[in-house]
Amino acid sequence: MNAPIQRKFSRANTSDALLALLFERERYLLLAAEHEIAVSLDSRDFRAAYERGEYPKPGWEHDAAARASEHARHLTCGLRRALFATLSFALAGLVLAAAFGKVEPSLPLSAGKVLSVFGALLAAWATLFELGGYAATYMGQALHELLHPKFFRVLFLPGVAIASRGQVW
Repeated sequence: MNAPIQRKFSRANTSDALLALLFERERYLLLAAEHEIAVSLDSRDFRAAYERGEYPKPGWEHDAAARASEHARHLTCGLRRALFATLSFALAGLVLAAAFGKVEPSLPLSAGKVLSVFGALLAAWATLFELGGYAATYMGQALHELLHPKFFRVLFLPGVAIASRGQVW
């Protein structure tokens, strides 16, 4: 029997994890691995095994980090794909507007219109990202599952606020 593990596992703060995912990938993987164990300890069976020193198994950090890395890759790829789609449709809209004579280089830029377009692009990016889905787990508490709606809110809400501000400029 293994000696009981004395380590305390805690759930990740989603704001901290979001920043780590974007700027400190290794720290994100550590947060996600620890978060995974903390969530599993909510189960009576896992908690009992933990208290007996039988859970987590040796090498759990590597396995959990590998799962977190795959989910992180899906999240960041989803963000990039949604951004690319948003910008592609915006460009197509700009080309159509130019074709109908509604936009041309000689027209003056309006700060209100620029804000409206920028806010709409943020909101569209968030919406396409959210509609893209993500890998769901049985409990729905994996860190990537918690970050997905967080990304949506961080992009969508400022986008709506900026677009609204642009409309009343």
